Amino acid sequence: MRIPLVSALSTVLALTGCSGSDVQKPATATAAFKQTTQVAYTVTGMHCNSCAEAITAEVAAVKGVRSVQCTFESKCAVLELNNPAAQGDAERAITKLGYTIAPCAMPAAGATQPVTGVSSK
Repeated sequence: MRIPLVSALSTVLALTGCSGSDVQKPATATAAFKQTTQVAYTVTGMHCNSCAEAITAEVAAVKGVRSVQCTFESKCAVLELNNPAAQGDAERAITKLGYTIAPCAMPAAGATQPVTGVSSK
């Protein structure tokens, strides 16, 4: 059964003009698992949840930012970056909104606090 199927597939490819050379190869295993970088900031100047949402939206739009979590309650913004070079752009995105940031320790995993977050890109 395999030989007729392979033969039929070869015939279809030949008739459609597909040589197979334009077929993209799957990414290598190492490329599929890009390493990400996480950074956390204490954000000064937030007055409400809308402030946290504005920061989240602004930083999520920065190329190279994979995800953002910012909460008014914790006064903290946690960024996951696909590209470490995006860190400066993300910092500028927060400060251009009028907030002050300072590096802080990463919040404990599984912390139960309300989170306003989005994933991007």
